[in-house]
Amino acid sequence: MITRRDFAWWSAGLLAGCQVMPRAGDKATVYPFSLGIASGDPTHDSVILWTRVAADPFAPPPDRPVAVGWTVARDAQLRDVVGSGSVVALPEHAHCVHVDVRGLAPDQHYYYRFEAFGKPSPLGRTRTVPEPGAPLDQFSIALTSCQEYSVGYFTAYRDLLEQQPNLVLHNGDYIYESPAGTVRPYPISGEAVSLADYRALYAQYRQDADLRTAHAMFPWIVIWDDHEVSNDWGPEHFLPSPYNKPMPMQTHRQRVQVARKAFLEHMPLRASLSLYIGSEPVFYRKDVIGDLLELSRLDVRSYRDTPVCNDGSALDFRVCPEMLDPGRSMLGREQEQWLMKNYASSGCVWNCLAQTTVFSPFDRLAGPEAQFETDGWDNYAANRGRIIEHIRNNKVSNAVSLGGNIHAFYAGSVTDAFTAGTCRSAAMTEIVTTSISASGGDETRFNDVQSRLGENPCIGFFDNRYRGYTLLRFSPESIVADFRVVDQIETFDGRLVTLASMRVEDGSVGVTRSS
Repeated sequence: MITRRDFAWWSAGLLAGCQVMPRAGDKATVYPFSLGIASGDPTHDSVILWTRVAADPFAPPPDRPVAVGWTVARDAQLRDVVGSGSVVALPEHAHCVHVDVRGLAPDQHYYYRFEAFGKPSPLGRTRTVPEPGAPLDQFSIALTSCQEYSVGYFTAYRDLLEQQPNLVLHNGDYIYESPAGTVRPYPISGEAVSLADYRALYAQYRQDADLRTAHAMFPWIVIWDDHEVSNDWGPEHFLPSPYNKPMPMQTHRQRVQVARKAFLEHMPLRASLSLYIGSEPVFYRKDVIGDLLELSRLDVRSYRDTPVCNDGSALDFRVCPEMLDPGRSMLGREQEQWLMKNYASSGCVWNCLAQTTVFSPFDRLAGPEAQFETDGWDNYAANRGRIIEHIRNNKVSNAVSLGGNIHAFYAGSVTDAFTAGTCRSAAMTEIVTTSISASGGDETRFNDVQSRLGENPCIGFFDNRYRGYTLLRFSPESIVADFRVVDQIETFDGRLVTLASMRVEDGSVGVTRSS
């Protein structure tokens, strides 16, 4: 167990990184690990380690490679070493490095450190997951989403030191392409478009001490969503908003490419290994954790069809025949085939989809007419229907969707047979986390949704008024989802409490409130 004293020590080491970059190849007189360290994509016998060698990450990268050493051990003193080596941090990748450490033992903590220019990085801690099929009594995940640097501090991550999840699942919007607040400065003016812009955003976000500490102490799984590129984007479209302005489609396509590269550079992902071999990155992946949890993480951005039923700029749409076109997909043909082939094939107790938004139908308009959000699953109803049909036809037990994006806590069930006032034949449970810092609206939104729960009967719980995260505790008998909320994000000293706890029982669909 990590104590508050450990936290203070770790934070001090991480905060020491905010200094200036030597020229590559020169003897360092300054600290080269200003963005900290991270680990991610753990399996039962391996993990990805990450760092970026940059004392001044806002300056252009030096044009020479940098040798970086790494060490992994069973103990925090790094005496019981299980692996070590050296890699080269390349200027074309902003001197980011990714080390795939293999041959580790299942379900074990490990400690790691990098070294560059003769200086050590902060000490990191990571953890492998249990071997697939291994009997498992419990596993916990911190489900996070939507962190906007300019509007406040990422205080929710500090609570992880108390809760000690097995891993962190970040469900999209790790950065925002332009600022929405004035609490903290942004490193760019306007919105990110170039590779340098996106790199600067990742560098700025990692200045948050709680985020750096959470990366140093827990393995992460990171899924990308829209704001890692631009609001409500797809490969051939985006919806202009206060976050981004209209631009030529060719400029948008180029923007997607450079944003993807910056994301891969700065995340501890297996997909990031594609940077070094020139292959096309694939973000969707299945993780099997013991006999308890199968986690299928989806990429709902890279392959989706263009939205229908609006004029190409509206944030909402009304039902039209095109939304039911079986040829349209939010996942794309290859990813959808992969999901149908692999989903729930492991025999685990819980079969979870990690995808970035609300899966269930959500009518946004009071009265008999229905209005839905253009960017969500409701615009791809046929694709959602095929997934629900697969769950029914294959008798998939304990199917759960884990989402984010809407800046609100949301829990309920999912069906493809939505009609006003009913939630017929629900086949899947849904848990959606609120934002780390991005605004969720106010009492007006809360009261509006509460007044329309009768029109959205799949919703079992909704609250947009708080920032925070969801702590998911899995056992063979249940999932308990604690909605952890911070009292304020405008200063560094916010405190967290549990707003509500939701329970999903083995063999059931939907949630019950346990507090």
